[in-house]
This record gives sequence, C-alpha cells and structure tokens, in this order.
Amino acid sequence: MKTISLGTLAKIAKGRLLSGNPSATVNAVNFGKPKKLQRHHVYFYTRKINWSKQLAAIKRVRPLAVVLPAGISSPSIPSGIGVIRVQDAFTAFWNVAKWNWSQISVKVVGITGSAGKSTTTEMLASILKYRWPMVKTEGNLNTFSFLPSYLVRLQPKHKLLLLEMGMKSLNNIKRQCQVVRPGIGVVTNVGEAHAGSLGGLDLVVRAKQEMVDGVRPGGTLFLNADDEGSQKLSVRNFRGTLKKFGIHNPADIRGRNVRFTGRGMAFDVEINGTVSSFFIPTFGTHNVYNALAAIGVALELGSTIREIQKGLSTFRTPKMRLQTIRSHSGRLLINDAWNANPSAMAAGLEVLKLLSGSRPSIAVLGDMLELGNLTKSSHEKIGKLVAKLGINQLITIGKKGRLIAESAVKHGMNKNNVFSYSTHDQVVRHIRRTPVNSVVYFKASRKLKLEKVVQQLR
Repeated sequence: MKTISLGTLAKIAKGRLLSGNPSATVNAVNFGKPKKLQRHHVYFYTRKINWSKQLAAIKRVRPLAVVLPAGISSPSIPSGIGVIRVQDAFTAFWNVAKWNWSQISVKVVGITGSAGKSTTTEMLASILKYRWPMVKTEGNLNTFSFLPSYLVRLQPKHKLLLLEMGMKSLNNIKRQCQVVRPGIGVVTNVGEAHAGSLGGLDLVVRAKQEMVDGVRPGGTLFLNADDEGSQKLSVRNFRGTLKKFGIHNPADIRGRNVRFTGRGMAFDVEINGTVSSFFIPTFGTHNVYNALAAIGVALELGSTIREIQKGLSTFRTPKMRLQTIRSHSGRLLINDAWNANPSAMAAGLEVLKLLSGSRPSIAVLGDMLELGNLTKSSHEKIGKLVAKLGINQLITIGKKGRLIAESAVKHGMNKNNVFSYSTHDQVVRHIRRTPVNSVVYFKASRKLKLEKVVQQLR
C-alpha cells in the first residue's frame, strides 16, 4: 500500500481517530484477525479482540493501529497504538482499497474459466515474474469479497495486477471487472462447474460472459478455439482485439505436436507463421491449453519467446492440482484433490492412464458437487470413461461417487475391481493392500477433502 498518515487513513476509511498520532505512517492494512502483527500496519477487526492475549504482542510491535467497528469496545490502549472507529469494518476496508487503487497505475489481467484458471494464472506469473513486479491472486481467494485485499497490497513499485476471477453467483465477475477494468481478459473454457449453484449451464455461460463484457474498450480478449462452451460467448459487442488459442481449430496461438514425456508435456506453438517449442513440467493436454493461454497473454505484455520458454519450464504445479508424490511404500500418488468438475476429472483420468503405463492404475474418485440437474449424467460419463480407458481399479467415495462405480460396471469394467466406500480410512486401508508399484489418482470436490487420504499414504 502507498504510505500515508494515520490521520489520512481515518478520513479515507470514513472513521474517527480515537487515539494515536495522526502523523504516524501506515504502509499496509489487513482485514480480519491477524496471524502476525507488524509495525506500521493497520488491522481491521470484525469481531471482539481478545486483548489479554494480544496486548503483549501489540506492545512489542508498536507503532501500529486497529480499526474497530461500532459495537466493539476499545478498552485502555497503550501509547503507540492508534484506534480508528468506523461504522462497518468491511465497508471501511473497501474505502481504503479503492483509494489505494486510485493512487496506483498498473496493467490488469483477469483470468476466469470453469477449469484451469488457477494453473493458467500460476503459469503466467512464472513467465512474468522477472519483468513485471506484481500482485496476484493467492490460492482460491478469487471472488469479489477478496478483491480489496489485493488492491491494498499494490505499491508504486508494482506494474501488474494478475487476478484469477472466480464466482459463486452471477455478477461476481462483473463487479470485479467494474472496479479494476482489465486490459486483458482470458476465459480458459466454459463447462459444467457451478451449473448447480447457478441454475444451469446457460447461466454458467452468462457468468463467463461477464469477462467478455468486462474487458476495457481497446483491450485484448483470449478465448479457447476448441472449447464448445466458449463458442456460446457473444463477442458481437466486444470493442477490442479478440485472440484465440487452441490445438484443433484455427487459432492465433495454436498448439501442435503435443507429446507426453516422463517429466511433463512437450509441444510446439505456431504464432504468425513461426513455430517454437515449449515444455511444461506437468501433465495433460488440458494443461497445454492453459499454457497456450499464458503464452498469448505473455506475448501481449511484451515477453520474448525465450522468456516464455524459461518461465513455463520452471513453472511449479499448484498444490493438489496433478501434484505427483512418491509414497514411502513406492506408490506414485497423483494428488488432484483440490476440486472437481467433469472436464477436469476426465482430463485427470487421461493423465493417470498415460503415467501408469504398464503399472497398475487406480482411480480414487468422489462426488462432483454443484452440478444441479447435470449431476447424474456427469457422474455416469466419468464411470463410462474409467471403463473405456481400462483403469485397473476404481475406488469411489461418497453417495454420488457410487454413480461413477455403477456406470463403470455397466460399461464393462469388472465389478471385482470396483469398490465404493464412505470414509477416508476405508479408502486408505484398501490402497495399502494394492501393489506397491501402483499409480493412484485422487479427485473429488473440495468438500470431500481427499488430500487427507493422500497425507496418510505419503
């Protein structure tokens, strides 16, 4: 955050300074109860502070300040601690975030999609980190409510705001775009994820359309040329440059000669008639699509081919997204348990088949949530794919996971190789009885927390 005085901060937050030196400097603000207190930081609290536990720590790191909403008492405060009283902490925090945003000039890239947005964001960050000092989305904190936390982190040294734009409802992406007005927008794909919570696939398309409509006039929009859902997005009123990435259909950034290697994916990319070779240390054709989107944005921002090649080759897969782990027993575990939707689960199963080779392949699959009226058909399609790929064993967990198991048997998988459980411990015990050279893939919606199974097997 741009350094300002405590008195100025109180005015921006539309609050009243109850104690503290108005001239004291502030260079960072934080929302919620902090894990660690730091000097010259301001902490916006939304619930009663346990002063008996925090007072000693507060004294050690003075000067700092706290922002307290109406209804929370402010007992005797030691010197060096500023107190600002506001009506509502989150509203005050937003006021400060918007002010800081108005003081900083950066380029903005917004990335959304039903799958692949986190990986694309991390790939792009790996490419741009040397040339572009940036603030970027962390973890899955990607909805409108988290936006002010990124805006307040911006400092004059930053040149880029790289935002993964998720959504839990219509208008979430729209509201983010209205604040930051991205000059570059990316839609990785449009699929079934969140169809249940939104009310159908048509509403998912509407939600992703908000990115198309949210890119500032004269900006650049990247769409997936091969994705059926993306074809439903309307660009009729888009006032900027449209670029497409893909493998099978004509595209501005077109992947060719995609190869699976033991270390990751190798592929060529044709851009304006020139072909260059790339490598990513992760698996799956779906990740090649993510890389193509990142390549397009990086070129738009002025990166060279060599810089992009280096950035992608050193990219690190986010945790629980096709993360490969060699267990102490010798099994290769593929932790893809962060979340699940049909297209992502299908892509992961393809990776399992490729990585296992002649070794036993085991798929541990659980419920895919928020699919609405697509729930039954989506789980059945996954079961059919498991049978088609010839996966050696299928283990399911959860009520909806049983639909996958039933469909796999229906489509020809030996029922003696299909197992359905209701607890993590049952899954762990089963896997410990499998051959030690097995390759085991884990995928389910976030609620099932399949990573806990992986942790027990490491």
